[in-house]
Amino acid sequence: MSKIKQLIAFLIISNLLTLCFLAYSFINKDFQQNNYFIEEIQEPLVELQGMIHDQQESNWKHPELVSFQAYKIQKAIKDVLQERHFAHSKLKEEEKSNLREINQALQSLPQNTSKTIAKWKKKDKQNALTFEKALVLAKMDTNEADYKKFMNKCKIVASETAKINDISK
Repeated sequence: MSKIKQLIAFLIISNLLTLCFLAYSFINKDFQQNNYFIEEIQEPLVELQGMIHDQQESNWKHPELVSFQAYKIQKAIKDVLQERHFAHSKLKEEEKSNLREINQALQSLPQNTSKTIAKWKKKDKQNALTFEKALVLAKMDTNEADYKKFMNKCKIVASETAKINDISK
């Protein structure tokens, strides 16, 4: 009987340890997914807002910096919208739609290539300023490590940038 009690105790302890490990894995995955959105999309959007403002202040001396930052954000959004991306499962359909809308607005800005620097026209600068206003309206200038707040900000930016996207068509 003693061996049976030891076996049962061992099985209970091993099952508890397995459950603890699984819980830790789920919590860690959620943390990593949230961290991706904050570090790879929100922070670069905050930086983009500052860059656009600085370019306006400096009479658009180096608009290619805005193009570079916009590309960085577009790449992060494109990556996370792919089903195989580790953070993709976190997104709801509305959030995916909002990120697509933001991505489309960023694509309307001049794009640098590996061989050329984008040429900015007056309309491009106006689109960038409209995008900056959308970021300001959404209060994207405050870095918060909260996924839900960030996605609410993305919803505001997406609805505002839909105007840019409609005009660009």
